[in-house]
Amino acid sequence: MTALALLPGPLKRLFSRIDAAAPREHSLELALDYWRIKAGDRLWPRLSDIDLAEVGPLASHLFVFERRGETDWRLRFAGDAARTDLGAPADEPTLSALAQHRVAARLRRLFEWVEETGEPVSASFVSLHQAGEILVAPLSADGDKVEAIFGGLVSRHPRGAG
Repeated sequence: MTALALLPGPLKRLFSRIDAAAPREHSLELALDYWRIKAGDRLWPRLSDIDLAEVGPLASHLFVFERRGETDWRLRFAGDAARTDLGAPADEPTLSALAQHRVAARLRRLFEWVEETGEPVSASFVSLHQAGEILVAPLSADGDKVEAIFGGLVSRHPRGAG
């Protein structure tokens, strides 16, 4: 478990718990196992290794973002539950265009952290409007830089939240 005191300020403000790849949600734990299998002996799996048809119903909570320029990420895949929880638009879905701005901010910080560390990470968050857990893990063609992110989101809406 990562000590929150050791994390950059924005991560501490956005998350109640951050672990080096130790999801508490069962579906995210299974997703991480899938990512590890696809990585095999390599540091990270390639984007082309990920076939979400292989994970069956688990795919509903999963997403894949691919680097788009220097500052944005294009949503390449989102299962039904993930698409709803992200607020992904039908046209040109990018991280910056997500309707769920709080989730987008959390994802952006986690993507930056994963790019910097090269390690998968899971993080829990709680707010008045939404709570849940996010898993993000790096994907790369050459194992040298993060070119895409594989992950998942399990969201819960507190009672009375609209």
